[in-house]
Parts: sequence; C-alpha cells; structure tokens
Amino acid sequence: MDRILAFGVHPDDVEYAAGGTLALLRDKGFEIHVASLAGGEVGHPTLPAQQIRERRLAENQRAAALVGGTFHFGGCHDLEVQYDCEHRRRAVRIMREVDPLIVLTLPPMDYLLDHEEGSKLVRNAAYIASVPNYDCGVPTKPTGRFPYLYYWNASRCRDIFGRPLPLHMAVNVTSVIELKRKMIECHESQFEWLKHHNKWEDFGAVTLQDSREQGKLIGADYAEGFIQHLGNGHPTDNILKTLLGDLCVEFPDRPVIPENRRKFV
Repeated sequence: MDRILAFGVHPDDVEYAAGGTLALLRDKGFEIHVASLAGGEVGHPTLPAQQIRERRLAENQRAAALVGGTFHFGGCHDLEVQYDCEHRRRAVRIMREVDPLIVLTLPPMDYLLDHEEGSKLVRNAAYIASVPNYDCGVPTKPTGRFPYLYYWNASRCRDIFGRPLPLHMAVNVTSVIELKRKMIECHESQFEWLKHHNKWEDFGAVTLQDSREQGKLIGADYAEGFIQHLGNGHPTDNILKTLLGDLCVEFPDRPVIPENRRKFV
C-alpha cells in the first residue's frame, strides 16, 4: 500500500483544502498521512497557548482518523514558521518518515506568511529528503524517490491581490463532501477562533462555500483545486488524473512536459 502525505502548517489546513481528495484517495487503497508543522498555539481568544496546542493537535488526530490517517506534528510554533535550517530539518523528518508517493501542500501564495513559508518548506523537503548527506538532526533513512507534488488552492480561493490562482485541475469531491464536513467539524477550537477573529459564524459553512465555488469551475457541486509542481526532479504526469479518472478535471492551460524532457527528470 503506497502513501499520501497532506502537509499543512496549522491543524485545520489539510481538511479545509484537501479533505475530500484525501477521502477519495483513501477509497483507492492508499495509506493516508496528515501533517501539521505548527500547533495552532495562538488560535484562540481566551485559552493559553499550551492548552490550545493540546486541543488543536487532538482535533487534528480525530480529523485524520476519519480517513484512516496517521497524524504527524512538526513541533513548530504558530506565526513563527519561517524558511530556516531548523524548520527545514523538521519538514524533512516527516517527509522521510512517510516517504510518500504523493504530497499535497499549501500554495506558494496565500493570505498568511506561515502558509507561504510552509509551502516552501514542504516543497524543499519533498526534493531534499532523498539526499543521503542531508542531516535533518535525527537518524533517518533518505527517501528513495521524488514524490508527485501538488499545491492546493489558496484560502478563500484567491491570492493576496484577490486573484484566482492558476489552477491546473480540480477534483470533484461531491461524493465525499459529508465526510469532508465531518473532518472540518473536528476542529471545534478553530470554529471558536474564527468566529472571534474573522467574524465567521460557521467555519464549516465557509469551507463548504469555498468547495462549491471550486465546483463551479468543473460543473460539479463541490470540488478542490490543485496546481501540480512541474519543476525538475518531480514526476510530471498527472497521477491524480490517473487514479481518480473523470473525478479529476484538468484545465486546458495545464502545462504538459514533452516526453523527451521527462526521461531526464
């Protein structure tokens, strides 16, 4: 059984953006792994940092369990994620521990710098986890491959300038939307925080609304959008399309890497 790693920064990132796709891949027989670099320590209006960290990590474990997933915590701190040596080591440890075939992660441009720095960290870890001489600070075995790497859509489906990201595809998650809803509802403390901080009465409703907006792109009730990393090293065929068939709808402007280039990648 091969492995999928959905790697976010905060305990609700994965479920909000890619929970439905994880459910579909679970149904295809894949082993699911969910990771969060930080513990969401600042995400509550009243609870102290250590208490909210414990609560949010427990919520993340429950959400991952709904798709039979294993949860991994990077040990980093909310609003302090940055692209430096210590954070790189922590990201690589998780990447080596899982050795995934497919990695889903945050987009390079999003509303919060924690997300953008996290995207760089996961992207880098996906590449350098296979480098034997890279020391991530603990005894680990290098991975033996470059994983397929995908970035999910930005929060509220737009970048910091209000523009849609250049998505390559969207996955129809209508058949598993109730499971996605249950996954996001595990994050009760995040509901409390976003009601206070963002003035959102119902984070679950926001999640479903954003999935509906992405569904309109492909004529589905609900969807999750992705951009595939097509840089040197990583596989460039669209394995999500291969695995999910008609549920993964590619957009016409998705780049295609010519065969005579793929063999050198």
